[in-house]
Amino acid sequence: MESDKLKVVVGVDVECNTARIEVKGHVDTRNIQALYSVARRANALTAGPALVLDLARASATPEALEQLSGWAEAGMLPGAAGADGTECDLRVVQPSGAAVAASGAADVALAA
Repeated sequence: MESDKLKVVVGVDVECNTARIEVKGHVDTRNIQALYSVARRANALTAGPALVLDLARASATPEALEQLSGWAEAGMLPGAAGADGTECDLRVVQPSGAAVAASGAADVALAA
């Protein structure tokens, strides 16, 4: 399904202190690993650990938002294929209230 595909644009500031990942599409537990992979690569490009994951133009399931919230609170990105996590000042911009896939997901607190 076309709407299930994620489209991402990664931008890094001139001083390479922060990276911003703008996401379009639907984030769920099936494709969140691909998003983590992009985030780890973007984080590696920056001199500092600041990373903004912008879901404002995406939709997401409550489960995916919960996972992202946990990693943001931990200040880490999950490792790939069993590797340890990577330190990161992860900030998540929530999808609009209408873009959350199920009721009650708006209660998940994510840093903006």
